[in-house]
Amino acid sequence: MRLRNPGAAYDRQAEAERNGQIERADRENYKRGRDIEVGVGRVILTSPNGTRYSVEVDNAGTLSTTAV
Repeated sequence: MRLRNPGAAYDRQAEAERNGQIERADRENYKRGRDIEVGVGRVILTSPNGTRYSVEVDNAGTLSTTAV
């Protein structure tokens, strides 16, 4: 996220826009103690040797991995 630099004087509208941008970005972040749900994105794990794997699930709930 790139926030623009603050102006020389307080601007109520600019502050409201900045707060809105921060709040929207915060909703996209994962939080501790909450479920993590991945929709169209992928879960990618890296093994100790550096190989990256995508984790998938089929309609029966079976997990599989594919090297990416």
